Amino acid sequence: MSKIINKFLLITFALSIVFICACSNQQNLANNSSPNKPNNGKNLIVYFSLPENNGEAKENSTIKVDGSDIGNTEYVANLINEKIGADVFRIIPVKNYDINNHENLVNDARKEQRENARPEIKDSITNFDDYDNIYLGYPIWWSDLPMILYTFIENNNFSGKNVYVFSTHGGSGLAGTMNTLKNKLVGANINSNALSIYRDNMETAPAEVEKWLNTIK
Repeated sequence: MSKIINKFLLITFALSIVFICACSNQQNLANNSSPNKPNNGKNLIVYFSLPENNGEAKENSTIKVDGSDIGNTEYVANLINEKIGADVFRIIPVKNYDINNHENLVNDARKEQRENARPEIKDSITNFDDYDNIYLGYPIWWSDLPMILYTFIENNNFSGKNVYVFSTHGGSGLAGTMNTLKNKLVGANINSNALSIYRDNMETAPAEVEKWLNTIK
């Protein structure tokens, strides 16, 4: 009887070891599947989003999340934040743009470009120097950065910071804005692998964001 009990205990012990190892391996797989932060340090997401309120323009510039319409670029910023954990700064203009009339908004954007305007931003970041990694997001407006982005990047010192760009667009891709940022953000480490999402493909944004975060270094 003693030999049978000892044999039973040995078998039970062996199975326990196998189970513990299997659980450990499964835990490692779960950890490895999570997106890695591209760099150590403090993260800041900065974005500009100005969704419209009417008709086709609203459909093109927004996505419905939990019953509410939010801007495409804001949606992508939220997805990134869910993955990395960051402070978030939304660029809000002092000027009230007419988001109820697409033609008026377009005319405003084109006028600002012609005049090389620098629209005023409501708030500022007083501790910008504290951040190491800046995730900079914007929609493409007339094949360029919205002019208020120029205001922001000229008012803050990006030297030595790691910059990761994400953008939403209506068919123009990044429209040369990466070159613009490289010329403007002197001394910054701009990751060349920018995330660009077409407005009609916003349903794929969660997968695209996760893939992007796993590939940027």
